[in-house]
Amino acid sequence: MELITAEIKQHGIVSIDELTTRLKTSRSTICRDLLELELEHALKRIRGGAVALTQRTSYEPPFDVRKDFFYDEKQRIASAAIELVQENETLLLDSGTTVYELAKALMNKNNLYIATNDLNSAMLLSQNTDIELTVFGGALRKHHYSLNGYFTENMIRQIHADKVFLGVDAVDMNIGYMNFSVEEIQTKKLMIQASNEVIVLCDHSKFEKIAFVNICHFDEVDLVITGKEINRDILHKMEEMKINMMIV
Repeated sequence: MELITAEIKQHGIVSIDELTTRLKTSRSTICRDLLELELEHALKRIRGGAVALTQRTSYEPPFDVRKDFFYDEKQRIASAAIELVQENETLLLDSGTTVYELAKALMNKNNLYIATNDLNSAMLLSQNTDIELTVFGGALRKHHYSLNGYFTENMIRQIHADKVFLGVDAVDMNIGYMNFSVEEIQTKKLMIQASNEVIVLCDHSKFEKIAFVNICHFDEVDLVITGKEINRDILHKMEEMKINMMIV
């Protein structure tokens, strides 16, 4: 269990599959050890893995690790978001695992104009010939599959969209929405500026967390969609601040 604790301390978040490979042991053993460590208040178990009780502000696990965490909740968030999409709209899709679930749901939609900087979403949506797809070219953020930088930013400056669906890494009541990556910040800010409506998609684990860089404050976002797992005290604070929330 010391090896698991060391992995959690180093990375902040780990998956069961990742631990099984690194520690060369069975999945059942990892699950049993994670349960025992949680009882000792050494970590918090989540779907498919575990997270440190106190996470760092500058580390974000790779996409392939994060995508399975809170998967059911992310699917519910995507299902709610898809109901807000209307025919012939122009949408911007940010990067991230929850927005990727929305991209999956958009596969059943027609007559949309979608632009994204996320390679996973782009590859998926390219299979729907009834969607006009634009991919913002740029520098690849390895292991996260987002495109950012000079070329990405110049492309976004030339367009205007009805809605942007934005991913965030942390939400703090005093600061607003934050991100781990400096590379992605300007992309997100420009997407916000280019859109009539800004919708944040984030699971409940992002609240009352701090990440490295600020994206925007609450008054720049029109709607936040999150899961019913959100802490009631946090939800009450958000409601007191007149933040428009959709709980699913």
